[in-house]
Amino acid sequence: MRRFLVGAACAAAASVAPMGAPAAGAQDTISTRRAEASAGDTLTLSLPEVQRLVLRGNPDLLAERQETAVARAELRQARLPAFNPQAELELPAAATGGVGQFEASLSQEIEVAGQRSLRGRAAQLGVSRAESTVRNAARETVAEASATYFEAFSTRQQLRLAEATLALNERLLSAVRIQAREGEISALEADLAEIDYGRSRARVLSSRREATRAEQELKRLVGIAPGQPLRLAEDFPGAPVPGALHADSLIAVALARRPDLAARSAAAEQFRALAGLARREALPNLRVGVVAERDEDGGSPRFGVGVGVPIPVLNRNQGRVAEQQARAEQATLEARAVEARIRTQVTEAVRAYASATEEVEVYESTVLEPARQSRERLETAYRSGKIGLTTLLLVRNQLLDAETGYWDAWLARRRALVDLQSATAGLATDTPDIPSAQADRS
Repeated sequence: MRRFLVGAACAAAASVAPMGAPAAGAQDTISTRRAEASAGDTLTLSLPEVQRLVLRGNPDLLAERQETAVARAELRQARLPAFNPQAELELPAAATGGVGQFEASLSQEIEVAGQRSLRGRAAQLGVSRAESTVRNAARETVAEASATYFEAFSTRQQLRLAEATLALNERLLSAVRIQAREGEISALEADLAEIDYGRSRARVLSSRREATRAEQELKRLVGIAPGQPLRLAEDFPGAPVPGALHADSLIAVALARRPDLAARSAAAEQFRALAGLARREALPNLRVGVVAERDEDGGSPRFGVGVGVPIPVLNRNQGRVAEQQARAEQATLEARAVEARIRTQVTEAVRAYASATEEVEVYESTVLEPARQSRERLETAYRSGKIGLTTLLLVRNQLLDAETGYWDAWLARRRALVDLQSATAGLATDTPDIPSAQADRS
C-alpha cells in the first residue's frame, strides 16, 4: 500500500512541474493567410488574425465607421449651391379666352461673401475629424481584442493546470482513503487530503468560468458566433526589451500619431471655420431676377430686372458666432487634455511593461526554475520517508501557486505591451500587420 501511495504522490509532484512560456515560433506571416479550422469546425486564431477580424467584423466598429460616410455626405451637400432658383407666377383671375393679366418672375439668391467656400472647408475638416475618430475607435477596439486574446490564452493555461491537478488529486485521495482505513496515516492527514481535493475542484470551476468568460468576450469582439469552437495559436509576436524603450521618444511618436488628438485638433479647426461661416452668413446675399408682366388689356408683356438685398439689422448671427467660437475653444482645451493624457498613458505603459517583464523574469529564474530542479529531490525525499503527506501537499500547492502566479505575471506583461502599443498608436488599424520588435518570446 505504501508503494501505491508513493507512486501516486510522485505522479502528483511531477504534474506541477511548471509549464513554460508558449513555444517560440517563427515571426507570424499570417497577414496573407485566412483564419481556418484546424480540426473539424474548430477555428484557429493567432493574434494578427484576431486584429484583422476585429477590423472587418466588430459590430461596434462597423457602426462607428458610418460616421465617415455621414461626414462625406455633409461635404457633398456643402459643395452644392445653398439656394435654388425661385420661380413665381401670379394670375389675378382665370380668363376664358386665354391668359390675360399676369406677373411672373425668376430669381436667384447668390452668396457673394465666400460662404460656400467656407462651408466646404468646414465640411472637409468634418471629414478629417470623422476619419480620425474612426481610427481612434479602431485603435481602442483592436487593443481591447488583443488584451482579451492574451487573457483567453492565459486563463486556458490555468484551466489546464487546474484540471491536471484535480485528476492527480483524485488518484491521491483514493490511496489516502485506503491508508486511512488501514490506519497507516492519521485522520488529520486524511482530512487534509479531502480538503485539498475539494479546493482542486473549486479551482477547476473557477478557472473554467474565467476561461469561458474571456473566450466569449473575444468572440464578441471578433464578431464570430458564441458557439464557434476556438483554438488560440501560441506563436505570439515578439516583445521588445524594456531597456530599449524610452518614454520621451515614445511620447513624441504618440503625439504625432494618436488619432484622438488629431480628431480634437480637426474639431477645433472645424468650429473656427464654422464661426467664420456664421460671420459671413450675416452679410447680405444678392438676389437677382427677371420679371415679366402683362396688364389685363392683353397687350405685349413687359420685362424687367429685379435686385434685392436683405438688411442685416436685427439678426447678424451673433449667437451662432459665439456658439462656434465657444465650441472651438472647447475642442482646443480637449486637445490639450488628450495630449496630457497621452503623456501619462505612455509613461505609465512603459513603467508597467518594465515592471511586468521583471516580474516574469523573477518567476522564470527564481521561482519556476528552482521548482523544476527541486522536483526530483521532493520525490526522493517522499520515497525515503523523509517527508510526509502534509509536506507533500504543502510543497505541491506552492508549486501550483507559483505556476498560477507565473501566468498572471505573463498576462500582465502582455497587457502592458498592448497598452504601450495602443498608447503610441502602434496597433494596426488599417492592415493586419503589426510593428516588428526585438524578439523576446517569454
